Amino acid sequence: MIRISSRRLAAALSALFCAGALSLAAPAAAENTKLRLAYLRADMMLPVLVALDAGEYKRAGVDLEAIEAQGGPAVVAALVSGAADLGYSGSIPPINARQNGIPIKIVLALGHEKAPDMLLTGFVASKASGITNLAGLKGHTMAINANGGLCELALRDHLAAAGMAWSDLRIVVLPFPQMEAALQQGVIDSACVINPFQASIMNNPDIGAVRIAAGMLADLTKPGLSDVVYSSETYLAKHANAVRAFAKVTAASRLRLLADHAALAAAAQKYDGLTPAASEAVVLPVVRESSSVDLTEVQRLLDAMKRAGMLSSPVTAEDLTSDLGN
Repeated sequence: MIRISSRRLAAALSALFCAGALSLAAPAAAENTKLRLAYLRADMMLPVLVALDAGEYKRAGVDLEAIEAQGGPAVVAALVSGAADLGYSGSIPPINARQNGIPIKIVLALGHEKAPDMLLTGFVASKASGITNLAGLKGHTMAINANGGLCELALRDHLAAAGMAWSDLRIVVLPFPQMEAALQQGVIDSACVINPFQASIMNNPDIGAVRIAAGMLADLTKPGLSDVVYSSETYLAKHANAVRAFAKVTAASRLRLLADHAALAAAAQKYDGLTPAASEAVVLPVVRESSSVDLTEVQRLLDAMKRAGMLSSPVTAEDLTSDLGN
């Protein structure tokens, strides 16, 4: 028989108790969730980039990686290929993905346009073109950033309201970053642009740009949903809490920049490369503070796409959304 002295037994029990106490007092830290965000460069990304550099997502349990893409369709492609988990762009690319059988859901509503003072999608023409209004576009070149994107819907809607046809113009597809040079060199006469690109173009004296129309839809008496975040159903099923954490941090950063225009202008200079003069024109497209997805706003988009002939298969607002906003 093995005998253990009472002194040794007490020491062993004491060691076990201390080890247990230590393990209870200092549990292993939970690992942050990795989240890759593919994005189109636009004003609404500034709160994200500011919060990312400040380490706010990491403190909220999310290791965020931001990956710039050339346009909304490229953002969708990044999600489909598995190169990204979350996407930010205009509101039309995820709708196009859904109607083509790709299981994507809009989860956050970040930006809106509304008449009369929040019309941020702009149609601009160079001074050299001589164009001063929509009617003057006939026979001229208009650049949009992507087929099937928000600019296409906006242009089709404005043309229809003015009694004009898509065929009245010569359409060119160019990424937003290339439009300023194309206008300056006379390669194109006009373009559909968003900020920060619009602010830079309007402050370029060599272009002498004129804003001939504005708004993501011709009628924006009710808010139009312009900027959204979306993800695949597969990712959302596993990581909805990470998306909620992303939404909470983004909302707080957005409110801070809304309250401090100097900080917003500084962010536009740092992340978008705008001049101090151009950065003063940057405005966050915020009509309401909440980032929750309003189904009536989504339905308004679907109705506009149907009018424009851009909705090729039935899509419902309910199927398209999974609201994770604040």
